[in-house]
Amino acid sequence: MGYINELTERLYYHDSYLWKFDATVSFRSEDGLRIQLDRSAFYPTSGGQPFDTGTISGIDVVDVIDEGDHITHVLRTPLGADCQSVAGSVDASRRLDHMRQHTGQHVLSAVLEEEFGLRTVSFHMGAGYATIDIEPMGVSPSKLLEIERRVNERLLEDSHVSVAFEHSSTVVGLRKAPDREGLLRVVTIAGLDRSACGGTHVARTGEVGVILFGKTEKVRQSLRLEFFCGGRVLEEVHRRTNDAELQNSALRERLAESDKVRKRLAAEVAEIAGQQRYAQSAADSQGRFPWIEELEIVDEDTRLRANAFLNNEKALVILTGRSGATVLFGAHPSLGIDCGKTFKSLMSELGGKGGGSAKQAQGSLPDLARLRLLVEKLMA
Repeated sequence: MGYINELTERLYYHDSYLWKFDATVSFRSEDGLRIQLDRSAFYPTSGGQPFDTGTISGIDVVDVIDEGDHITHVLRTPLGADCQSVAGSVDASRRLDHMRQHTGQHVLSAVLEEEFGLRTVSFHMGAGYATIDIEPMGVSPSKLLEIERRVNERLLEDSHVSVAFEHSSTVVGLRKAPDREGLLRVVTIAGLDRSACGGTHVARTGEVGVILFGKTEKVRQSLRLEFFCGGRVLEEVHRRTNDAELQNSALRERLAESDKVRKRLAAEVAEIAGQQRYAQSAADSQGRFPWIEELEIVDEDTRLRANAFLNNEKALVILTGRSGATVLFGAHPSLGIDCGKTFKSLMSELGGKGGGSAKQAQGSLPDLARLRLLVEKLMA
């Protein structure tokens, strides 16, 4: 494959939440199955994190390879030779899952080293679970339970996660010394961790949700610890429930208790995040405290945070999801807005579907243009 001398601008370095982008093809293999772009939001397999999937001009991306200065996108079917400008779309659900696992690993590794004197020597993220290898390997089951509890407490702090670029000759405070010289991408978790890392991360640790530990095994001089973050926790709880080994009633009770703890922690994370969001908001010209945001999807975690935000005086929430053109509309009773009536009238006018109560309503519209028009009318 002959490369031309153009670098790929890595858009995910600056915005992990960037799902869609436009780019120009800088290289195309003869069969059209491998291309390089002048800019890309697709994360390649690197640093223990798997590659992103999605589409480029409607063609499935089946692999993303880091070629040093370039990122190569492997396509399921050929891209036409006359196609020079393309539209990329990253699978948001897969990316968000990876962001939660990777940020969870940073929190876990920082707590292990800072509070328990255990050093992380490697990290790997699989399709269903992630692992870290830690040293020294003599960690008892009771100690692991203590570590798991402490890591979840740190997640509940909902600390800010930021990215900056610093030179290796002047950078300070890293958990692990950099293995290369030059400009480093440094991921900082406020009050907890600073690590040189090229991976994608969430904006706040609360978005990780909950961390659940799995199996352990000895690997050479290390202990390999399996762990789950975010939505993977629920999947693992279901898997364990269905496992034949868990038919013993005592084990089922223990699992049920774990599920209660998971739900309670998730609710506490949402409450903290929603209240903090309100505390950081400012009143608009009408005295309302609005949270208006366009997201890729409005998932259950987002709804829980919106509910917490709406428990405050003059709070107004309008959250939209590009996927499915969905909307969540809510208002504190102090605003005197009947969300259900207002929503029903506007949705009928714009051809949408949905409804709700006086405090909160939700639904969907045929397209994004009408969704954004609805937001304008709700803000009027």
